[in-house]
Amino acid sequence: MKRIVVLLMLVVFSLGVHAQNHKGDSSFGLNLGYGFDSENVTLGLDYRINFTDAVRFAPSITHFVKDNGLSAWMIDVNAHYVFPLSEYFGFYPLAGLSLGFWKASAGGWSHNDTRFGANLGLGGEVYASKEITLGLEVKYNIVKDIDQALIAFRVGYNF
Repeated sequence: MKRIVVLLMLVVFSLGVHAQNHKGDSSFGLNLGYGFDSENVTLGLDYRINFTDAVRFAPSITHFVKDNGLSAWMIDVNAHYVFPLSEYFGFYPLAGLSLGFWKASAGGWSHNDTRFGANLGLGGEVYASKEITLGLEVKYNIVKDIDQALIAFRVGYNF
């Protein structure tokens, strides 16, 4: 595993790219993650647009794949404050709002619940090329009776 990480870092550092945080830049991304309390795998789509070189708006939609009769769709609207730590890596805290549509079912019984909540978290991204960004994001989704930590790996296309 260490060899793979070192090899990935060498490839990234040899690309000669610069931080991708400029006012007006946008990114579209695909996410694969996990919800720790619900134990659901997550699949998501997001769009990011930079309002300034440091502040960006990041709406997303995430599907919690059905597990043990529980599934959900979550719509998030987050803001990121990006700290470019080098020309290859950026770090950001995030905060935002969420709206979740939860469905629980077992046998012939089914229950739907819609919940409003908030997100707090941290993320990091590697600028693999001018067009491609790889990232990892950890956030805590604060929702009545359904609080949980989430982690997601992101591949983004910058334009």
